[in-house]
Amino acid sequence: MRNLFGTDGIRGIANEYPITVDVCHRIAEAIAATLCNSKEKRHTVVIGKDTRISGSMIEHAMAAAFCSCGVDVKLLGVVPTPAVAILTPMLGASVGIMITASHNKFNYNGIKLFDEDGLKLSDEMESSIEGINASPLLRQIDPQDIGQIEYVPEVVDIYCNKIIDSFCAFNNDDIRKIVVDCANGSFSHIAPIIFKKLGFNVIAIHNSLNGININEKCGVMHPSIITDAVLLHKADVGIAFDGDGDRVILVDRSGKQKNGEQILATLAKSSSSKKVVSTVVCNFAFEKYLKSIGIELIKTEVGDRYISEYMRTEKDVEFGAETSGHVIIKSHALTGDGLFAALKIIEYGGIENFPFTPCPVMTTNVLVKDKSVVDNETLREIIQRKQEQLHGRGKLIVRPSGTEPLVRISVDGENEEELKHIMEEVLETIGKLL
Repeated sequence: MRNLFGTDGIRGIANEYPITVDVCHRIAEAIAATLCNSKEKRHTVVIGKDTRISGSMIEHAMAAAFCSCGVDVKLLGVVPTPAVAILTPMLGASVGIMITASHNKFNYNGIKLFDEDGLKLSDEMESSIEGINASPLLRQIDPQDIGQIEYVPEVVDIYCNKIIDSFCAFNNDDIRKIVVDCANGSFSHIAPIIFKKLGFNVIAIHNSLNGININEKCGVMHPSIITDAVLLHKADVGIAFDGDGDRVILVDRSGKQKNGEQILATLAKSSSSKKVVSTVVCNFAFEKYLKSIGIELIKTEVGDRYISEYMRTEKDVEFGAETSGHVIIKSHALTGDGLFAALKIIEYGGIENFPFTPCPVMTTNVLVKDKSVVDNETLREIIQRKQEQLHGRGKLIVRPSGTEPLVRISVDGENEEELKHIMEEVLETIGKLL
């Protein structure tokens, strides 16, 4: 069977490979097989989902498979991804599963996996699951050992109370009125309630769920919507999530947007951090700003799970983020939580204080049949030459997508005209090779 895992779990169009009932069933069997290699205890998995119409199909396919392998299942219902990450260890589960395609349209869906500590699975564990999935599964369970399914949506209150308890003491009189764009996703029935309990005047938009409107012209993928709403309602701040709630962008009262790197820089500066984590495609202006204030920047592979993996083992790193809005605050959770990150910025009073302005960025995705084109010697020579040309003023990244048949090209720096010429030359080279 083809490789299943991409940069962030398994993802594809619902009812097409690999997001089919039979493949999801086998994935659950493979996960169960990795768990049941240990005879020490009876295992439990926790399953949550976002608001996509296909979520229940995948949820029940996986739950049935787990039961057939002797693994108990706790179903959380519709929850944000960070809730699954936090509740998995709290409920004593061996694995947490979030059924979501994050910021993608409703016709996509996917599976994000968390280990018993609430951290996204390592490459090694994903490879193990893929290997088992590709082989015959012959495990037989006696009737008395079949797993049980329990619906526990009420435990999501544990997650909500954790956030409320973290911020109930702070009082920021400068920010009272907020607009929240829930992206018709997992935070739709959670975020407005939490903000109200914390004393904010809340205007919630895009929180009407029908299974197919998740991320539709709203949320982090359409930031102009939250900007317009802030200006219309004369709000103090705007907060926009993606469909599963692990990403966030902020907008101040003048309509200026704050992305993941700007949030990270504000957190680092406000807390006197000495080291933060982002990825190799972070904005050049972000790197330059951190250097100017003496904060060390660690760069990982693209994907928030690589940021999490680094932060897990490094005791002196509290914050990590991607431009896209994944913001990880380790003392809270080792995965992005858009709601918690937004509240932390409000607590620090950083909404109006933009520590840096991102420099121009140009990105292009090239559809390819074989992503190994990035290893072509001619292309590598061009990339190296252009990287040397940009040294100290910007950077060029050419990489294969982890989830789609694409080569992603990103160039950013201080001279927009120069970036344009570099992008054209790289595209021309790839075009000739294809």
